[in-house]
Amino acid sequence: MTNGLDQAVQRLAQVLSAENTALAAMDFASAGALLAPKHAAADALAAALRGAASQEADPVALMELGNLADENRRLLNRAMRVQRRVLDLVARAARASQPVSRYGASGAISRTAPGPRSLAKRI
Repeated sequence: MTNGLDQAVQRLAQVLSAENTALAAMDFASAGALLAPKHAAADALAAALRGAASQEADPVALMELGNLADENRRLLNRAMRVQRRVLDLVARAARASQPVSRYGASGAISRTAPGPRSLAKRI
């Protein structure tokens, strides 16, 4: 592998590895902070691959990079499912806490909020 191509593969592998570690720990803030470096590393690898002959690419390093990318995709999909569940819970709670319209004794619409809700956490 040429020096530039080797460095590009290593840099993208480092960023993907760091992002995978953050995603596995469900540290979405750290994973999100790696988005720009990941795009930059992917762009650098694409440029290095365009400038290199196909035989210069180390198939083992590219295979390892592919494995990291597959794991990254799996972890990103899991993170999106988790965030979707959290948003669904928040949306359900928001809908449940909206005032309910009812008719009062005088026949006029009376808006009353539902009773207080609490969350219990088991330890």
